[in-house]
Amino acid sequence: MDTEVEHADILLAYADAIYANDSRELENTRKQVFSQIGAGGLVEAAATAATFSMLDRIANAVGIQIEPMAIGQTEDFREELGINKYLSAVNTLGS
Repeated sequence: MDTEVEHADILLAYADAIYANDSRELENTRKQVFSQIGAGGLVEAAATAATFSMLDRIANAVGIQIEPMAIGQTEDFREELGINKYLSAVNTLGS
């Protein structure tokens, strides 16, 4: 994925590793983030992932669904990013 975000490749790999449920892959990717971005970058990346997870869980817990207008507007990148495959997508999409 092309992006203007500095260190995007390793950050995307780190995000994938977090959700891959493979502790070895996560540890290896964490070391790469630390090596390429430093301790501060690793902390920021971990905090960002944790915050996203927290907000998603809160929204699911209270039953917040994605707005109908946003379903169509986000369809292409939700599919591309695999978001529709998340177990919580059933709640979010109101399916």
